[in-house]
Amino acid sequence: MQLTEHFTLDEFTRSTTASRLKIDNSAPDDLMPNVKLTAIKLELVRKALGKPIIITSGYRCPALNARVGGVSTSAHTKGLAVDFKSSFGTPKEICQRLIDAGVQFDKLIQEHNQWVHIGFSPSNNRQIVLTAIKNSGKTVYVNGLI
Repeated sequence: MQLTEHFTLDEFTRSTTASRLKIDNSAPDDLMPNVKLTAIKLELVRKALGKPIIITSGYRCPALNARVGGVSTSAHTKGLAVDFKSSFGTPKEICQRLIDAGVQFDKLIQEHNQWVHIGFSPSNNRQIVLTAIKNSGKTVYVNGLI
């Protein structure tokens, strides 16, 4: 199913972990408005970067989210967040470009300098910017870009 010009539902629900563990990661009908909103917002991200983006993790059903170590309140489980990469540049460069371009988001995270997490809210985008780093083997989040 085509959600927007550049994004499909399959991109939002595809998961090698779900396939391997035989977890049905289909987005429920009641979350489809969130998934569509996220796709629309990702078009703005793509436009700001001037490059395609590759979704590495989109919607996650609760079972999949638990298996990948996500928190139970993750925006991924609501269809309101994606992790992605782009040939635009490093995750830090991508985050900085989105901030400079005025892209509206709820939460933007530079994840271990490997990918970008972006989450959206249907009503209140807080513009939270974080960097995920490892501290004694545990992921911690610090304010801003490092």
